[in-house]
Amino acid sequence: MNRKYEEMGKDPAWYKKLLFVDIFIQENRLHSVFDRYNDMSVKQWLLLAVCQAFDTPPDLSTLAETMGCSRQNVKKIAVCLERDGYITLEKSPEDARALCVNRTEKGIQYTKEREAFKNKVHDVLYQEFTDEEIEQYYKLSLKMMNGIDYLEAYFAKTKTDQKDSKK
Repeated sequence: MNRKYEEMGKDPAWYKKLLFVDIFIQENRLHSVFDRYNDMSVKQWLLLAVCQAFDTPPDLSTLAETMGCSRQNVKKIAVCLERDGYITLEKSPEDARALCVNRTEKGIQYTKEREAFKNKVHDVLYQEFTDEEIEQYYKLSLKMMNGIDYLEAYFAKTKTDQKDSKK
């Protein structure tokens, strides 16, 4: 490519490439900063936060779907949290094969104590955004989530088409 970087920066195709890479870089940086300065990994914190959103203890599969990762990944995180006393893993009353995640008193207390900290984290992270930009970012984030759904459907179809062509 002979085009200058500044010219590429004006091209929507270049923006798409850069934004795609930035998603992963931002995720990695957030993980690194959070994990370095906190007593719990960002994934562990996320699991506790997601559990808080449910009226009844969610099972591992429900948490995996909500968090956007595999059930195995959620179980690995949950086992660490259980070991540290933040949750317990118990068989579901509806399905003996399913494990439900119950926050312990320690887990509930941790969440309560971290509320002010969480608010400060949000203030620091979004300090360069106006309220209008935050609203726009939220709307764009919803569109990105839809795009991820479309991408997942595309990959699933491609995989099915590849299997069918090998028959």
